Amino acid sequence: MGRSIKFLVAVLVLFSSLGLLGQQAPNDILDVEFISSQDAAVAGETLDVALLVDIHHPWHVYSPMGNDEFTIPITPAIVADGQPFHVGEWIYPTPQKIAVAGVTEPAAVYGDRIILRTSISLEEDAVGPIDIKGEVYFQACDDAQCLIPAAIDFTSSLPVVATLAESSAMHTEIFSEGDESAPAVSEAAESEDDEISGLVDKYGIILTYLIIFFGGLALNLTPCVYPLIPITISFFGGTDTSKGRTFWMALAYVLGIAVTYSILGVAAALGGGLFGTLLTNPAVLIGIAVILVGLSLSMFGVYEFRLPTGLMTAASQSKAGIFGSFFMGLTLGIVAAPCVGPFVIGLLTYVAAAQSVVLGFTMFFTLAMGLGLPYLFLAMYSSKLSSLPRSGTWMIGVRVIFGLVLIAMAIYFLMPLLGDIGGLVMAIFLIGSGIYLIMFDNSAEGNRGFNRVKQAIAIILIMLGTWMAIPEPEQTGEGIAWNHPSSQAELDALLTTDVPVLIDVYADWCIPCKEMDKFTFPNPEVVKLSKAFVAVKIDMTKQSGIFEQEFMEKYSIKGVPTYLFIHQGFELGKLRSTGFENAEDFVNRMQQAL
Repeated sequence: MGRSIKFLVAVLVLFSSLGLLGQQAPNDILDVEFISSQDAAVAGETLDVALLVDIHHPWHVYSPMGNDEFTIPITPAIVADGQPFHVGEWIYPTPQKIAVAGVTEPAAVYGDRIILRTSISLEEDAVGPIDIKGEVYFQACDDAQCLIPAAIDFTSSLPVVATLAESSAMHTEIFSEGDESAPAVSEAAESEDDEISGLVDKYGIILTYLIIFFGGLALNLTPCVYPLIPITISFFGGTDTSKGRTFWMALAYVLGIAVTYSILGVAAALGGGLFGTLLTNPAVLIGIAVILVGLSLSMFGVYEFRLPTGLMTAASQSKAGIFGSFFMGLTLGIVAAPCVGPFVIGLLTYVAAAQSVVLGFTMFFTLAMGLGLPYLFLAMYSSKLSSLPRSGTWMIGVRVIFGLVLIAMAIYFLMPLLGDIGGLVMAIFLIGSGIYLIMFDNSAEGNRGFNRVKQAIAIILIMLGTWMAIPEPEQTGEGIAWNHPSSQAELDALLTTDVPVLIDVYADWCIPCKEMDKFTFPNPEVVKLSKAFVAVKIDMTKQSGIFEQEFMEKYSIKGVPTYLFIHQGFELGKLRSTGFENAEDFVNRMQQAL
C-alpha cells in the first residue's frame, strides 16, 4: 500500500513537472499596469482606477461574460484588507466571440489590450501614501491549447490629499467624465499603432521605410487621387522642353506633392486633425480652382492678349519652369491628402505616439514619394505630346482639349461650394464642351485622323454630361435609418442601449464616403442587418465644433470614412474599418458585431 502511494505521488510529480516544462511565465503572456484618474487620492472621496492588461499574441483569456461554468475567466483583484479604502465593482469590456475547438458555441475572450475599470473609496481619515497591491488571475489559451491558470501581481502607490483641488486629472483618454461605460483606449488605434511598430520591430527601420514607400504606391488605387491624372496630363501635355528638363520638371512636380502630403500628414498626426479638412476651406478650394482656370487660359492662348505682363510671366514660369512645377505639386498635394486607409491611419498613430517631427516628416515623405512615382512617368509621357507637328493644327487641338479638362477639374473642386447644383453645373459644362469641339473648334480641320479622335472625345463628353444630368431614381426600397447626433448628450442617449451601435464617421469632401452611401449602404442585406443596430452618422466635414473634436479624440479618429461598432458602451475594436468596403465584406463585419 505504501509503495502504491509513493508510486502515485511520483507519477503526479512527474506529470506536474512535464506540465511546468511547457508552461510559460505569466509575464510572457500578460502585462498589467495600474493607473488612476487622478495623480492623488482625496480622503473621503471615490477615485476611478483601472488596469491596463496587454495580452501577448497569440494568447487570449476568457471573459467573465457569455461563457459556461467550465471556463476560467480573467479575475482582477485589489487587496483592501488593512487598507483605508474599499474597492468597487469591476467593469469589463465587451469580449470578442471566437470559435473554440470542441465547443459548439463561440467563446467570449479577450485579446490584445483590454481595460479593467473599478473605483476605490477612501475613508475620511485616510492618510497617504496608500499602497495598491493586487493580482490578475487568468488562464491563457491559444488555438491549440490552454495553459495552467496563473496570476500576475501588480503594485502601485498613491499619495492622499485633503481636497480635489490638490490633485490633477490623469489618463483623460481612458477615464471619460460622467461615463463609466465609455470605451478605454481604442483597440483599433492600438492595433494600428502596433502595425507600424510591428514592422519596425520585425524588419528594422530601413526596410520599414521601403514598405511605407510601396504603401504609398498602393494609394494610387484609391479614388481621391484620380483627379491628379488629367491634371498631370494637362499640365505637362503642352510643354515644349528638352527631355532632361522635362524630367527635372516632373521630379519637382512629384516633390511638391510629397512635401505637401508630408506636412499635412505630420500636422494631422501630431494635432489629431483629419487629412482633408483643408478641402472644407472655401479659400483653398477657390485658390485651386483659380490656378486651374489660369492654366487653362494659357492653353487657349489668352495670356499673350489679356493678362498683365507680371501675371503672364508668372504663368509662363508655371508652365515651363521647375519652380512652377514644384508649386503646382504643392497645390495638388492637397488633392491626394483625403485618401487614407488602415495603413495610413496606422502610420498616423505611430507618428503621433512617437511625437517626432523628423520621423513623421520622413515617413510621410517616403509614403508620398511612393504615391507620386507613377506621376513622374505620367508627366514624362504627357510631355511627348509636345512633339506633335507645330506646323499643323494638332498642337492647338491638344491644347484646347487640355484646357477644357483643366476647367472641368476647377469645377470639380468647386462642387462642395455649389451644393446640390454642382453636379448639374459639371454636366452642363461637359455637354457644352462636347458641342464646342464638334461645332465650333476648327483646330483639326487639316488632319482627318486627329479630327476623328476629337469628335470621339466630344461624343464621350456629351454622353457623360447627359448621364450626369439625369436625376438619380429615388430608392424604392427601405434604407438605413440613420441618426444624426449633434451633441455629446444626443450621442450618449443613443449609446445607452443593449442594442449594438454602428457609427459611420464621414465628411462631404470624402469620395469613399459617397461611394459607401451609393453602393454599400443601399444593399438589401446591409439594410436588413442595420435594423439590429442603432445606426449613427457623425459628420466631420468641418470638424470645428466641440462635439466633433471631442469625438475624434475619444475614439482616435484619424481619417474618414471610419466605421465603429459599439456594444454596451465599449467599442468592438477588431471590427473597426476605414475606407470603402463592398457590401459583402461590410455584411460580414456586421454579422460579427451581432
